[in-house]
Amino acid sequence: LFVGNTLEGMAKTWYDQWTTARENFTYDELTAALLARFAPEVQPRDVEARHTLALGTYRMRPNETIPSYQSRFEALVTPIADLSEGDRIFWFQRGLSESLAGECATDLMGRKFQSYGDLVQFARGAEMRFLAKQGALRPVP
Repeated sequence: LFVGNTLEGMAKTWYDQWTTARENFTYDELTAALLARFAPEVQPRDVEARHTLALGTYRMRPNETIPSYQSRFEALVTPIADLSEGDRIFWFQRGLSESLAGECATDLMGRKFQSYGDLVQFARGAEMRFLAKQGALRPVP
């Protein structure tokens, strides 16, 4: 088989040991064993979502709007049945862009948000204010 020539590192070592231990094997047996050994474990969606959040890399994309980010965020956290309102607020805030994160840390009275919906509404307003300032600072052609 040509498979052995395409593998490197740990996969090559495993392949050499696995094939040496068998006189005969089929391609299907080899691929099943290879996948069982090296394929990533399939996780339930809620576990994957929690892992994605915990990595801290889930953020607004450059030039992404709050409604777009909200939609992606909600699609991510929907499988987490027991996500509390406080956790939902925390993770949404954590993923906001740098230009919005500070302003959206508290409401206008300086209080922490108690409602995810209130936070999203506030973030939309903060985004509109930020974009308006950006427009005012741009030179008119």
